[in-house]
Amino acid sequence: MKKLYYSALLLGSISLTNAQVFDTTEFGFMTDVSNNGVAVGSVMYGNQIMWTEAGGVVVIGEPSNGEQISGNTSVSSDGKYISGTMTNPDTMINEMAHYNVATSTWKYLGNIVAGQESSAYGMTSDGTTVVGLGFLNAMEAHAIKWTEAGGLVDLGSTNPETSSRANGINDDGTVIVGWQDDDFDRFGVYWKNGVQHFIKDTDGNNVGEAFSVTPNGKTIIGANYDYPYIWDETEGYLELTHEDPMYEGSATGITDDGKTVVGYFRQWGTGAFSGSGFIWTREGGRVDLNEYAESLGYDTKGINFSLPLAISPNGQYIVGVGLKDSSEIMGFAIKLPESNMATSNVNVDKVKLYPNPAKDIINLTNVGKQDTIEIYNLVGQKVITEKNTGSNQINISKLSKGTYILKVLKNGKEESIKFVKG
Repeated sequence: MKKLYYSALLLGSISLTNAQVFDTTEFGFMTDVSNNGVAVGSVMYGNQIMWTEAGGVVVIGEPSNGEQISGNTSVSSDGKYISGTMTNPDTMINEMAHYNVATSTWKYLGNIVAGQESSAYGMTSDGTTVVGLGFLNAMEAHAIKWTEAGGLVDLGSTNPETSSRANGINDDGTVIVGWQDDDFDRFGVYWKNGVQHFIKDTDGNNVGEAFSVTPNGKTIIGANYDYPYIWDETEGYLELTHEDPMYEGSATGITDDGKTVVGYFRQWGTGAFSGSGFIWTREGGRVDLNEYAESLGYDTKGINFSLPLAISPNGQYIVGVGLKDSSEIMGFAIKLPESNMATSNVNVDKVKLYPNPAKDIINLTNVGKQDTIEIYNLVGQKVITEKNTGSNQINISKLSKGTYILKVLKNGKEESIKFVKG
């Protein structure tokens, strides 16, 4: 049965060489991808897999204790090293592990307490440092870091008898991001030179879990309960909203230059595959990932890219898991043309606003920071003009009831939308 399943994996991954959208394998949760298109993940948290355009899917590891694996599978930017969670054959316990693609071998990285599990969640782009989570007992776990020289290091928890976890790490290992529990909630944190700091929004409140950080350690992405966020050392905190307030989402991947983010939105309380992925840039805002792929002339192979989980450091590949033909859970990889990589300006949809009619506040989508926003009445008088600060909102509470024209000046072009002030 196992051999038949392995063959099905290989056959299911065969695609035309000129394709730009690839269905990697059924139930393939692709969680990371390198600059040269080596995608990694797991099959429903079972077999560890590696995918390339030329070779298709290869199973690189299988938990031998019959348990599901936890954590995320990561790959170095050159595709030579992979981190993940595997069963140590000497102890039959799942633990953080490191895979050498050239030698096809796993190295088991240990546990902070003997007999307890550990799991990998992130890795430096050169593959030399792995971070994740290590259990102290059945109820408590700590963020951990492994290096060849220093071995496994417990990053600790700043609240006694509660857990923490490390999800990502920058290139020199000085900034690690993840979460910290208290007695009631879970908050996004980063460790800088071993010292834990809570990530704050514009009002100074703690935010939700952090998932990834750029190589320079200056830009962090995550999810603040309902909405994806981007925290930048220079630009500050930015939350990505949805035109429908009943939607929730998360940022899941960011390019090395911090200019492009992928993630997803779905209606609150619905299943994982009910929503859709997005690609975002500061200049162009948020664009639906399926619409973006179609704008490039790509055949999406009937896949709704509902959960993009990573973007390559150079922005050329996006991977994740979606729903094919509305019923089949399918891993996917999208290869963007070099002339139109995600780190370049994204060709976004037109500006949209909601609600319409509006009372006090208008929310805008696909508006970049510093774009000029103007509002005119129907006799052509300009009644509001301002620069977008990144909030993507305009206060219209002082306008009289009636019909208006909103104009957005972006990249030397003008877009207009009619709306009603109620």
